[in-house]
Amino acid sequence: MMKNNKFDVQVDKTHYTENYDTLERFISYYYQIDLARKLAPEKVLEVGVGNKLVSRYLKQTGIKVETCDFDAALEPDHIGDVRRLPMKDASYDTVIACQVLEHLPWEEIDKVLSELGRVSKKYILIFLPYLSINLEAVIKFPLIRSIFRKSYWNPFFRIPRFYKKIEQPGEHYWEMGAKGFPKRKVEKKLKEHFDIVKRVRPVLNSYHYFFILKKR
Repeated sequence: MMKNNKFDVQVDKTHYTENYDTLERFISYYYQIDLARKLAPEKVLEVGVGNKLVSRYLKQTGIKVETCDFDAALEPDHIGDVRRLPMKDASYDTVIACQVLEHLPWEEIDKVLSELGRVSKKYILIFLPYLSINLEAVIKFPLIRSIFRKSYWNPFFRIPRFYKKIEQPGEHYWEMGAKGFPKRKVEKKLKEHFDIVKRVRPVLNSYHYFFILKKR
């Protein structure tokens, strides 16, 4: 929820400890960590700290990580508005913003993307919810690596829920795939600010979708 051009805290701190860390969410943690590490950053900013699992893990690998959130109760390194980040230009090699953009009205997204790009030297890792109907399987069998060059086969089929409006007032203002927000619209907006380097669909968590973005 937004009031007087400032954020109201949308969820209590206990939201990140009570039934929050499901198998699907841990799959997303893996992708956040893996994708961030492969970008080989020395210094990372995580916007939206959640339960700090990702930032703590990255710190243990030797990466310098700072966190930013508007909720002081989550004890971020910096308390700030993602539309006006309290950091200097090009302060971080990589900026991570997972489950952040959808918590702001679509009309604010240009401001947010501009700020994420301003404080990043090179990469921005964004993760968005993708509202859709999915059919997915993970299949393993002997000699599978010789066929698919990985340890499993993951057939997948998706139909965006383009007919469904978002029904999480005060939390999600929009989601990719929902009515009025097709994937092409979201990608067009991202391309106005960055180059899309990679798109990633997490295995067994198709509700989440990652974009690796690069400054021009």
